Amino acid sequence: MQSMDTTQNLSFWSRLGRGWKMTKLGMSVVRADPELIIYTFFSMILSLGVSIAIISGTFGIDVLFDSSDNPGAEEDAVAIATLALVFLGYMLVSIITVFWNSAIIASAHERLSSGSNPSFSYGINQAMKCLPSIFAWGLISGTVGVILKILESTAQNQKSPLAVVAMIASFILGTAWWMLTFFVVPSMVLDKNGVFDSMKKSPHLFKSTWGENAGATGGIGIIQFFVSMLVILMCSPLFFLGDYGIITGVILFIFIFGFVTLFFTTVDSVNRASLFYYAKTGEMPPMAEKMGITF
Repeated sequence: MQSMDTTQNLSFWSRLGRGWKMTKLGMSVVRADPELIIYTFFSMILSLGVSIAIISGTFGIDVLFDSSDNPGAEEDAVAIATLALVFLGYMLVSIITVFWNSAIIASAHERLSSGSNPSFSYGINQAMKCLPSIFAWGLISGTVGVILKILESTAQNQKSPLAVVAMIASFILGTAWWMLTFFVVPSMVLDKNGVFDSMKKSPHLFKSTWGENAGATGGIGIIQFFVSMLVILMCSPLFFLGDYGIITGVILFIFIFGFVTLFFTTVDSVNRASLFYYAKTGEMPPMAEKMGITF
């Protein structure tokens, strides 16, 4: 077994290369086990359902306070109720996302480490075992997400030169949070660590594999970008064929682009499971060799 001390001596380009191989492994796993995409599909559908419910709720709040005899108090009440509802929705979406990511990571890790083909229920059962931690982490990450969104929105609304500084600060904070918490979910669902223990261990694991993480994340982003451009090029001619062509083009684009998004979102979660295995052992998961992917 290759120790993590040895990997510390790797060059930047070697690290990126290993990260790229992680992406190839992730895509191979999802192609071999497309059932993993269903986890992502449920996550997106449930998140969309919550979002629609929240939007509907905001309209209901307007109707509820519409008959108030005090317009000033009505506006304040509507604003407070709307903010509370939106915050609740954001928390629910965050918890849903963490739960299904946990299910994907658990299922993918089982396949990667043992070569078995776990059932769909396996990932859900593993996530259910960590439900308190998932709930807590969903609230924490959701709250931080709201704060970052507020900072970003405030920066965009500023017309002074400080707006640029605020935007840069918001980007740096968001990136730092992403790096520091990259392995929180794998640590919770695979090692059964609590939220705060996972938050303590995640930065160390990320630091030891920063180049591989960059290569894997960048690899997914680049491939998804070019595939998305290809989808646009495929659908574009239909928009010049009249009304029916436009309708067909829009439907085709939504369907294909939606599948592309589901596929690469799933690959990203599988990559996180692979990178977690690598961060702890210094080696590719055993499944990689069976697929002809080695360092």
